[in-house]
Amino acid sequence: DSVFVDLGFGMNGYHTDKTQVYMFGAEPSEKIKDIQRKCIDIELKTAEMMLPGAVPSEIYSKIISGLSDDMKENFMGFGAHGPKFIAHGIGLTVDEMPVIADKFDEPLEENMTFAIEPKKGVKGFGMAGVEDTFAVTANGGRIITGSPKEIIVVK
Repeated sequence: DSVFVDLGFGMNGYHTDKTQVYMFGAEPSEKIKDIQRKCIDIELKTAEMMLPGAVPSEIYSKIISGLSDDMKENFMGFGAHGPKFIAHGIGLTVDEMPVIADKFDEPLEENMTFAIEPKKGVKGFGMAGVEDTFAVTANGGRIITGSPKEIIVVK
């Protein structure tokens, strides 16, 4: 069985957001491991582009246009009703503006924080993917919730 844990955490009035996938009793299939790795890669590519002055809609467009048709299917949720973003602002509340999505054209500023969360629905498994909180810096997004993770197997 897989368990998808998406958890917000607050400390001193500020929030972070992190997702970790666990697999109980067995290793995930190579297909699931591959999807997880692709989601981690998407998270890191998104973070690299999170520079002061970068435009959220342009980051979103570059990420989405780089996805294979297979990854686009159920990307960010099952079916056509899944969310159409890669990351959301986070800080005083868990979900803040801006969002890394279409039509968000105000440039990023240094020290803004975002939860980057590429995920993919997989029939018969559930959701694979990651989510971590990043701060915008002159060198790209700096992770503040630990490293992106492979699926953790619990036996």
